[in-house]
Amino acid sequence: MAEQPTEKFWKMIEDFDACMVTTRDGGKLRSRPMAPRVSRERSEILFITDRNSHKVDEVDADNQVACTFTSKNEYVAVSGTASVTQDRARIDEIWDAQVEAWMPQGKDSPDVAVLVIRPTQAEIWDVTSNKLTQAYEFAKAYLGDKPQPDTTENVKVRL
Repeated sequence: MAEQPTEKFWKMIEDFDACMVTTRDGGKLRSRPMAPRVSRERSEILFITDRNSHKVDEVDADNQVACTFTSKNEYVAVSGTASVTQDRARIDEIWDAQVEAWMPQGKDSPDVAVLVIRPTQAEIWDVTSNKLTQAYEFAKAYLGDKPQPDTTENVKVRL
């Protein structure tokens, strides 16, 4: 039985160490790399942040956000809404040594917060074919047998 798109989405993003988070800064879009933590139970993507950062102000002004996850063969684009919380239990849940390196003041600092993203939709591109199949597909497209190579699974997911 094929994996359901929603399950595939959550499984894929759990494997990423970083993603680009995009907010709206007035009339401009602004992206920055962040380290995601995934809560499948609550259908959320979580990030530790400084409550005094620009992204917190940007989310307060416009809660629409995007996250872009990329690796060698997998790509995920996420749209959703964001909020910021300083709930100590949420901070404890995702705090680890990597976060400590970025937030040396420690998890009990009053400046530590969690950026919570609730995805509403996603699009997945997963290069599923092996190198031999990819070469064959590119050759067929080059020779005019097909309009473009078929090497990637592309799925839109409503969350």
